[in-house]
Amino acid sequence: MLRRIPGTLVLATVLLLGGLGCKAKPPAAPALDSHKLVITNALWGALYEGLTTDVTALVRGQVRNDALSVTATTELLGEPARGKIKHLRVMYQKGGAVGRKTVVEGGTLTVGYDEKTTPLRLIVTKAVYGDFAGERTIDVTLRMADMVKDDALSVDNYNALFGDPAPKTSKQLRVDYTVDGQAKSKIVSENERLVLSVPRPSRLP
Repeated sequence: MLRRIPGTLVLATVLLLGGLGCKAKPPAAPALDSHKLVITNALWGALYEGLTTDVTALVRGQVRNDALSVTATTELLGEPARGKIKHLRVMYQKGGAVGRKTVVEGGTLTVGYDEKTTPLRLIVTKAVYGDFAGERTIDVTLRMADMVKDDALSVDNYNALFGDPAPKTSKQLRVDYTVDGQAKSKIVSENERLVLSVPRPSRLP
Protein backbone atom coordinates (compact mmCIF):
# COMPACT_ATOMS: atom_id res chain seq x y z
CA MET A 1 0.00 0.00 0.00
CA LEU A 2 1.44 3.38 -1.04
CA ARG A 3 0.77 6.46 1.04
CA ARG A 4 2.00 9.90 0.05
CA ILE A 5 3.13 12.31 2.73
CA PRO A 6 4.23 15.81 1.71
CA GLY A 7 7.88 15.62 0.78
CA THR A 8 8.14 11.92 1.59
CA LEU A 9 7.07 8.69 -0.02
CA VAL A 10 6.44 5.98 2.55
CA LEU A 11 5.97 2.37 1.57
CA ALA A 12 3.85 0.60 4.19
CA THR A 13 3.89 -3.14 3.78
CA VAL A 14 1.57 -5.33 5.84
CA LEU A 15 2.30 -9.04 5.92
CA LEU A 16 -0.67 -11.11 6.97
CA LEU A 17 0.78 -14.37 8.27
CA GLY A 18 -1.01 -17.29 6.74
CA GLY A 19 -2.82 -15.08 4.25
CA LEU A 20 0.38 -14.72 2.22
CA GLY A 21 1.47 -18.25 2.93
CA CYS A 22 4.03 -17.20 5.53
CA LYS A 23 4.34 -19.17 8.75
CA ALA A 24 5.90 -17.80 11.89
CA LYS A 25 8.79 -19.86 13.16
CA PRO A 26 8.41 -21.05 16.78
CA PRO A 27 10.93 -19.57 19.19
CA ALA A 28 14.04 -21.68 19.56
CA ALA A 29 14.16 -23.76 22.75
CA PRO A 30 16.75 -22.52 25.21
CA ALA A 31 19.96 -24.52 25.23
CA LEU A 32 20.13 -27.10 28.01
CA ASP A 33 22.81 -26.33 30.59
CA SER A 34 24.56 -29.67 31.11
CA HIS A 35 26.03 -28.42 34.40
CA LYS A 36 22.82 -27.15 36.01
CA LEU A 37 22.22 -28.91 39.34
CA VAL A 38 18.74 -28.94 40.90
CA ILE A 39 18.04 -30.75 44.19
CA THR A 40 14.51 -32.16 43.95
CA ASN A 41 14.29 -34.10 47.24
CA ALA A 42 16.48 -34.98 50.21
CA LEU A 43 15.63 -37.29 53.13
CA TRP A 44 17.69 -37.94 56.25
CA GLY A 45 17.23 -40.63 58.88
CA ALA A 46 16.45 -44.33 59.23
CA LEU A 47 15.05 -44.47 55.72
CA TYR A 48 13.43 -47.90 55.77
CA GLU A 49 11.88 -47.47 59.21
CA GLY A 50 10.03 -44.28 58.41
CA LEU A 51 12.06 -42.25 60.89
CA THR A 52 13.10 -39.48 58.53
CA THR A 53 13.03 -35.75 58.11
CA ASP A 54 12.84 -33.74 54.89
CA VAL A 55 16.08 -31.80 54.47
CA THR A 56 15.57 -30.70 50.86
CA ALA A 57 15.84 -26.98 51.60
CA LEU A 58 18.93 -27.50 53.75
CA VAL A 59 20.72 -29.56 51.09
CA ARG A 60 19.78 -27.04 48.39
CA GLY A 61 21.56 -24.46 50.51
CA GLN A 62 24.78 -26.49 50.24
CA VAL A 63 24.88 -26.23 46.42
CA ARG A 64 27.70 -24.00 45.20
CA ASN A 65 28.31 -23.23 41.51
CA ASP A 66 26.17 -26.20 40.40
CA ALA A 67 28.09 -28.66 42.59
CA LEU A 68 27.18 -30.28 45.91
CA SER A 69 29.26 -31.46 48.84
CA VAL A 70 27.40 -32.23 52.06
CA THR A 71 28.48 -34.35 55.05
CA ALA A 72 25.71 -36.39 56.65
CA THR A 73 25.89 -35.46 60.33
CA THR A 74 23.29 -34.82 63.00
CA GLU A 75 24.94 -31.47 63.69
CA LEU A 76 23.99 -30.34 60.19
CA LEU A 77 20.84 -32.34 59.48
CA GLY A 78 19.30 -32.93 62.90
CA GLU A 79 18.44 -36.11 64.82
CA PRO A 80 15.30 -37.84 63.49
CA ALA A 81 16.22 -41.39 64.61
CA ARG A 82 18.34 -41.51 67.74
CA GLY A 83 20.27 -44.75 68.11
CA LYS A 84 19.49 -45.82 64.54
CA ILE A 85 21.75 -46.13 61.49
CA LYS A 86 20.93 -43.11 59.37
CA HIS A 87 21.37 -42.30 55.69
CA LEU A 88 21.11 -39.17 53.56
CA ARG A 89 19.28 -39.80 50.30
CA VAL A 90 19.28 -37.09 47.62
CA MET A 91 17.30 -36.97 44.38
CA TYR A 92 18.51 -34.40 41.87
CA GLN A 93 18.63 -33.32 38.26
CA LYS A 94 21.93 -32.64 36.51
CA GLY A 95 21.67 -31.23 33.03
CA GLY A 96 18.06 -32.42 32.95
CA ALA A 97 18.94 -36.04 33.83
CA VAL A 98 17.44 -37.47 37.04
CA GLY A 99 19.96 -38.88 39.50
CA ARG A 100 19.97 -40.36 43.02
CA LYS A 101 22.70 -40.76 45.63
CA THR A 102 22.72 -42.14 49.17
CA VAL A 103 25.39 -41.92 51.85
CA VAL A 104 25.55 -43.34 55.38
CA GLU A 105 25.90 -41.11 58.43
CA GLY A 106 29.36 -39.57 58.61
CA GLY A 107 29.93 -39.86 54.88
CA THR A 108 30.08 -37.03 52.37
CA LEU A 109 27.69 -36.94 49.44
CA THR A 110 29.01 -35.13 46.38
CA VAL A 111 27.77 -34.19 42.93
CA GLY A 112 30.54 -32.62 40.87
CA TYR A 113 30.21 -29.70 38.50
CA ASP A 114 31.43 -31.75 35.52
CA GLU A 115 29.85 -34.99 36.73
CA LYS A 116 27.94 -36.90 34.09
CA THR A 117 24.64 -38.25 35.39
CA THR A 118 23.28 -41.46 33.89
CA PRO A 119 19.54 -40.79 33.60
CA LEU A 120 17.21 -42.94 35.73
CA ARG A 121 14.61 -44.27 33.32
CA LEU A 122 12.72 -46.44 35.84
CA ILE A 123 11.72 -44.56 39.00
CA VAL A 124 9.49 -45.93 41.77
CA THR A 125 7.28 -43.09 43.01
CA LYS A 126 5.07 -44.99 45.48
CA ALA A 127 4.95 -48.56 46.83
CA VAL A 128 2.52 -49.95 49.41
CA TYR A 129 2.28 -53.52 50.74
CA GLY A 130 -0.43 -55.19 52.78
CA ASP A 131 -4.16 -55.79 53.08
CA PHE A 132 -5.76 -52.95 51.13
CA ALA A 133 -9.35 -53.93 51.95
CA GLY A 134 -8.61 -54.00 55.67
CA GLU A 135 -6.42 -50.90 55.45
CA ARG A 136 -3.49 -52.67 57.10
CA THR A 137 -0.61 -51.59 54.91
CA ILE A 138 2.92 -50.24 55.10
CA ASP A 139 4.70 -47.75 52.86
CA VAL A 140 7.74 -49.38 51.24
CA THR A 141 8.49 -46.71 48.66
CA LEU A 142 12.08 -45.95 49.63
CA ARG A 143 13.15 -49.59 49.90
CA MET A 144 11.61 -50.45 46.54
CA ALA A 145 13.11 -47.39 44.87
CA ASP A 146 16.58 -48.28 46.11
CA MET A 147 16.24 -51.84 44.81
CA VAL A 148 16.06 -50.65 41.20
CA LYS A 149 19.32 -51.56 39.47
CA ASP A 150 20.19 -50.75 35.87
CA ASP A 151 16.59 -49.61 35.26
CA ALA A 152 15.16 -52.98 36.27
CA LEU A 153 13.46 -54.38 39.38
CA SER A 154 12.78 -57.99 40.32
CA VAL A 155 11.63 -58.86 43.83
CA ASP A 156 9.59 -61.39 45.79
CA ASN A 157 9.31 -62.75 49.37
CA TYR A 158 7.75 -59.50 50.52
CA ASN A 159 7.08 -60.53 54.12
CA ALA A 160 10.78 -61.17 54.65
CA LEU A 161 11.70 -57.85 53.05
CA PHE A 162 9.08 -55.58 54.54
CA GLY A 163 7.56 -57.43 57.47
CA ASP A 164 4.00 -58.71 57.66
CA PRO A 165 1.50 -55.88 58.19
CA ALA A 166 -1.53 -58.21 58.12
CA PRO A 167 -0.77 -61.74 59.40
CA LYS A 168 -2.95 -64.60 58.10
CA THR A 169 -4.48 -62.30 55.48
CA SER A 170 -3.96 -62.21 51.73
CA LYS A 171 -1.80 -59.24 50.82
CA GLN A 172 -0.82 -57.32 47.72
CA LEU A 173 2.01 -55.07 46.63
CA ARG A 174 1.12 -52.00 44.61
CA VAL A 175 3.86 -50.05 42.86
CA ASP A 176 3.45 -46.73 41.09
CA TYR A 177 6.40 -45.85 38.87
CA THR A 178 7.50 -43.95 35.81
CA VAL A 179 9.37 -45.12 32.71
CA ASP A 180 10.96 -42.26 30.81
CA GLY A 181 8.55 -39.94 32.61
CA GLN A 182 5.40 -41.93 31.72
CA ALA A 183 3.33 -42.91 34.77
CA LYS A 184 2.54 -46.61 35.25
CA SER A 185 1.23 -48.88 38.02
CA LYS A 186 1.33 -52.58 38.84
CA ILE A 187 -0.26 -54.78 41.53
CA VAL A 188 0.90 -58.29 42.43
CA SER A 189 -0.15 -60.77 45.12
CA GLU A 190 2.16 -61.62 48.01
CA ASN A 191 3.21 -64.89 46.33
CA GLU A 192 3.84 -63.33 42.92
CA ARG A 193 7.20 -61.99 41.79
CA LEU A 194 7.25 -58.35 40.76
CA VAL A 195 9.25 -57.63 37.61
CA LEU A 196 9.65 -54.15 36.16
CA SER A 197 11.92 -53.08 33.32
CA VAL A 198 12.30 -50.51 30.57
CA PRO A 199 12.11 -51.17 26.83
CA ARG A 200 15.50 -51.76 25.27
CA PRO A 201 16.50 -50.51 21.83
CA SER A 202 15.88 -53.16 19.17
CA ARG A 203 18.99 -54.62 17.59
CA LEU A 204 19.45 -54.25 13.87
CA PRO A 205 19.84 -57.55 12.00
